Amino acid sequence: MNVLFSLWQWLRGDERAVETARVAHVIDGDSIRLEDGREVRYIGVDAPELVREEPWASRARAANVRLVEGKRVRLEREVSQVDRYGRLLRHVYVGRRWVNGWLVEQGFARARLYPPDVQRGEELTALQKQAQARGRGMWGRKRPWWQFWR
Repeated sequence: MNVLFSLWQWLRGDERAVETARVAHVIDGDSIRLEDGREVRYIGVDAPELVREEPWASRARAANVRLVEGKRVRLEREVSQVDRYGRLLRHVYVGRRWVNGWLVEQGFARARLYPPDVQRGEELTALQKQAQARGRGMWGRKRPWWQFWR
């Protein structure tokens, strides 16, 4: 029902493209829960999955915790309001730091673009190439599972 209400608000133009909120909990390397209970999925980012026990999943979550948990963040929407699971799709900022980009740049996540939310796709792809070239995070030398993340 919450998804339908959010969609209705968005269609009416009630949803702001930019808002601030406090992060109550980090779910994993690319999603968070806000104090008001809404969940946010980072646009253009795909971190290893904790549920599947993928390599680097716990490190990606830990990095995300250090960045955002308990902090006030700025949320910026592109085109889509929510994903198919009802999570808000947003670029997330702590101060001036773009969290989505930082996670990719440090090798805790990879760039993953889903149209129509691709406005910063080239930037994310460039950050991933930079992380790969520098062997950061999951792109480091010890990665017997690398073929799953290239």
